[in-house]
Amino acid sequence: MWLALLGRLNTRQRLYSKGLLQEDQIVCPLCSLQPESSDHILLQCLYSQQVWITLAAELGQSLTAVASFREHYERWMAKPWRRRLSKKIWMATFFAIAWNIWLTRNDIVFNSKVFNHEELCRHIKRQVALWTKTWKEGLPCSVDEYARNVDIMPAIL
Repeated sequence: MWLALLGRLNTRQRLYSKGLLQEDQIVCPLCSLQPESSDHILLQCLYSQQVWITLAAELGQSLTAVASFREHYERWMAKPWRRRLSKKIWMATFFAIAWNIWLTRNDIVFNSKVFNHEELCRHIKRQVALWTKTWKEGLPCSVDEYARNVDIMPAIL
């Protein structure tokens, strides 16, 4: 995520600028419409946007459009929360979304996988549930139940 926030991920556009790819090889592997930059693949691609919007909505939030992944990060982290725990879940969700979009991109590029919005969102919620479940011992439900009901995380924790 550090490289993503610095705009230094080895995306197709970055590899092209280093002379490692041809101009006709820089298209986004998700949408096939725009050159693949860090900002595009992690935020601006229609497929990525839908993941951010879906998961923010499940946490009762809406997003506003921003120009860069870095700006998106800054706005996401600046969101005020009444409860410290809600803030921690929100922060964990940011990193889970960004990381899993990048992993999905890699699966598409290197393993010829197909993008599946529902499966990706389900996996991200499960990952956030797993991470947050470690914050408190003896929670009353399994990780899978927790992931299916992501909106109740702050109440349970």
